Amino acid sequence: MLFVHHAGSSTHSGQQSMINPETTYERATSSGIQVGVAGSTIRRPWMTILLLALAGGLLAPIWTVRYPPLVDYPNHLATAFVLAHLKDPAFRFRDFYAADWNSYPYLTMDVFLVGLQHFVSIDLAGRLFLSLCVLSVPSAAWFFVRQANPGEENLAFWSLLLSQNLFFFLNGFLNHQLGFALCLLSVGVWIRYLERPRWRSWCLLLVLTTGLYFTHLQAFGIAGFVMTAYCILSKRRVGDVLRLWALFVPGALLYLHATAGLNASHVMQFRSLGGKLGGLVAVVLGYSIPLDFLTLLVVGGALFWARYNPEFGWNRTWLGTVGCMFALYWVFPAVYGGGMNSDLRLLPFLAVLGLSAVKVGQTRGRELARVAVLLFFLRSGALEWHFISQQPHLAKLSTSFAVIPRDARVLPLVGWAGGAPLAERHFWAYGVIERGWFSPCLFHIPGVEPFQVRLQTYNPSGLTLGDLEAVDWKRIKADYDYVWAYGVPQFSSALSSNGKVVFEGEDLQVFQMREVSDRRPRVP
Repeated sequence: MLFVHHAGSSTHSGQQSMINPETTYERATSSGIQVGVAGSTIRRPWMTILLLALAGGLLAPIWTVRYPPLVDYPNHLATAFVLAHLKDPAFRFRDFYAADWNSYPYLTMDVFLVGLQHFVSIDLAGRLFLSLCVLSVPSAAWFFVRQANPGEENLAFWSLLLSQNLFFFLNGFLNHQLGFALCLLSVGVWIRYLERPRWRSWCLLLVLTTGLYFTHLQAFGIAGFVMTAYCILSKRRVGDVLRLWALFVPGALLYLHATAGLNASHVMQFRSLGGKLGGLVAVVLGYSIPLDFLTLLVVGGALFWARYNPEFGWNRTWLGTVGCMFALYWVFPAVYGGGMNSDLRLLPFLAVLGLSAVKVGQTRGRELARVAVLLFFLRSGALEWHFISQQPHLAKLSTSFAVIPRDARVLPLVGWAGGAPLAERHFWAYGVIERGWFSPCLFHIPGVEPFQVRLQTYNPSGLTLGDLEAVDWKRIKADYDYVWAYGVPQFSSALSSNGKVVFEGEDLQVFQMREVSDRRPRVP
């Protein structure tokens, strides 16, 4: 923050001066007036150190382990690897899979990973994307709060707690994470545009909202909902609303084009009232129940501390917008089509919007920021310990890849342990990268991923928690060379009857279903 010290400055009689800080700074420096930055000799170096430490806390879990234990992450890596190597003669991928590029939402991650593989390995590309995801959230939250709630930027430090959340980042919902950040950035730029409308700014917003569509469809919709609610509550002109809606027309048309002719699922399931109440804690969940409980206590205490201070106030327009989002949460479905926990994915948006609705003052804001930073380092350290502690287990699982030949047809059967997040759920996908396997369980939802499975085989993976008798073991033996079975002891007897165990350990059994050779790929 810039402090300009004037000697005997005054204003004209009866007029109140409006000072532009940037203009004042330029004039002051040019005329030799003393200009200081708050604690410039002390605070600026310490702030730099703090920001580097925060970046280190965000990035350390990603870069210090061999296998980041994020649930969906290996599957996303494998699909991007296949897309980048469809024509590579070292693999038989084009016998198994095909690309399906279209104007689908959710393309950002695939485009990023496929493009980077021209320069770096898939592992490095994946880590760079993970780094972008965790760094973009607090950066975009700071920018948004700076525009929506000027002077209260210290509150943005609380967004650090959302960057490594269990329900979003740790589950591997990476397009959602990046879409969250891009949504905040888009809304922040739009607020600036409302203050100084320029066609260049509107065109930038058009690029951002269209990019938001390609990143995550729900984030695209939330941006439109938030901006519209703000326009209505702030009583903006009809022209402002129409120009706002025009920003979302290209994305809507792209979606209609992408889904034309698709038999998209419109199944909707709603969470109970108790489930909605319990779901509110999703934004603070990690892998440590005691630490999660402590986080809830600290957040609750921080809310009380923020409310009861002389400088507290409401930013009423944003408070109303937060109320609209909160109401949306209670009526939003938990499942829509293929989207799981759709209502819980609203909560990080709601949390950051809440930071724009309150004014706590500079002093209390700095105190709350210190609490947020300390809590973040505690949680980040716990996450780092968890990631490191998982590595021996995951390394043991990775040794199973060597017993399965290249280009083999592999069926993964993985138990979900009552629906809890499991790093092992898609860990088999590393075998697609390392050994060129075929598996029907790579992500290939029509209209979502630019990816198709050409080789049609029997896929009972949806039955792993269902009726044992519903599985057609003869078809499995006919269609697959190996079965990678983790956490499904109920299937051991049937698998042993149809194949032989070639690997066992760490709750994993690999069954050879038929004799195959280490087949080399066909060279065109």
